[in-house]
Amino acid sequence: MQQLLAAHEIPARIVDLGIASYLGAGSATALQVLPEHQRTASLLISPVEDESESGD
Repeated sequence: MQQLLAAHEIPARIVDLGIASYLGAGSATALQVLPEHQRTASLLISPVEDESESGD
């Protein structure tokens, strides 16, 4: 996801949340973007809606 945002020139960083996972295989992370880029980043990484699912 970070590479996708970088391709659109949206600066992002991966933040370690410091919480051990359930199976002990690493820790949880989050992708952080600047407030002015949050809307665009959300649209880029959200799933594309299928027209058949929209009910029209």
